[in-house]
Amino acid sequence: MLRLLLLSLPLLAGCQHYDKAAHFAAGAAVSHIVTQETGNPTAGCLAAIGVGVLKEMVDEVADPADILSTGLGCSVALAF
Repeated sequence: MLRLLLLSLPLLAGCQHYDKAAHFAAGAAVSHIVTQETGNPTAGCLAAIGVGVLKEMVDEVADPADILSTGLGCSVALAF
């Protein structure tokens, strides 16, 4: 399931309508992987937030809502 999510992210990111959903999904995937590898959910959330910040730093126009959406993705990893 996680592989399917990761493979679908580029397709979702290409659709502006799904931009925030793609950010959320990316945050969930990053958080899940880091939490599984470290056993630390806090590290997973911090990684999701960090990825969101880094992604916006390379964008021409940063969108704080994108950072928030990516960071909120860690809530999925916390639920499982």
